Amino acid sequence: MDLLQELNTVDPGPVIRRPDYSALRQQLPELNFCCSQPLPESVISYRNFYRLNFDEASGTGIGTFKAAGFELVAQYWLVENPRGTLFICHGYFDHTGIYGAAVRFGLERGYNVVIFDFPGHGLSSGEPVAIDTFLQYRESLDVLLRKARGKMPGPWHAMGQSTGGAALLVYMQFSQWQPFAKVMLLAPLVRPARWHLRKWMFYLGRYLMPHPNRGFNINTHDAEFARRQAHRDPLQSPVMSIRWLGAMVDWLKTFPKTAQNPKKILVVQGTDDETVDWRYNMRVIRERFPNSKRVIVRGARHQMINETQPYRKQILQALDDWLAD
Repeated sequence: MDLLQELNTVDPGPVIRRPDYSALRQQLPELNFCCSQPLPESVISYRNFYRLNFDEASGTGIGTFKAAGFELVAQYWLVENPRGTLFICHGYFDHTGIYGAAVRFGLERGYNVVIFDFPGHGLSSGEPVAIDTFLQYRESLDVLLRKARGKMPGPWHAMGQSTGGAALLVYMQFSQWQPFAKVMLLAPLVRPARWHLRKWMFYLGRYLMPHPNRGFNINTHDAEFARRQAHRDPLQSPVMSIRWLGAMVDWLKTFPKTAQNPKKILVVQGTDDETVDWRYNMRVIRERFPNSKRVIVRGARHQMINETQPYRKQILQALDDWLAD
């Protein structure tokens, strides 16, 4: 999630011809979790481009479902004798294609994995990276979970990066049905970094710039990952959304007022994160979730699921310890 162009941005100008996946969603079946249909050639090409082929998976599928006024795309990978199912929620500007490391994490530990593209992201429908309220993330996730009920084995666990972490917080705070045994938040969003300065961009921009240009921040130590996002990824939006910013402002005002939740959750955060106000976020999450566990990874940046060593080792160890607890 980037709110302003920073000095340490990557030039987003294209250097090679990017593939076009704009018509892929129309070729997909309805989501059913049964691996009954072979993958279309367009999906195979998409998976090859984003390196979403995993030897650990014994089956896989992709499909669409309708939620919150959108047609969303979900993908899943199955393993033999699964220990349960891991649901993954990605961050702002992100999509399934750049979460191969998260999918592999689940598969290598014996879990089926399910991930979907948020509205306006990746292969899903919607105005690019726009949303009216974070409750639409909750509704989208709820529909997906209800489709998976009875088809994906338990226990169910959830992992959310940045805005994906916010989506899981929204779900836990505003849903009666609570299906997750373990919840893992990576650099979750409540309030962005330097909000006391950045908020003026929102209050002025909503009248002057409904779609301001996006800066591609280097938010991981993996420079090659940052270059791929800026130069090669056709599913990266070149603009951001003032509508989304309005929804984020509502969220940062609403979350601190929600009821305390006794659920135990894991929050993993890097100290070199310049995207979210992590000190404030850790504090306010602890106030709402007093039984939460916090793990600080010194030097790690915001895009934790795509960090390099030695940060990756510490992050994965924290996740493994939480799942084993």
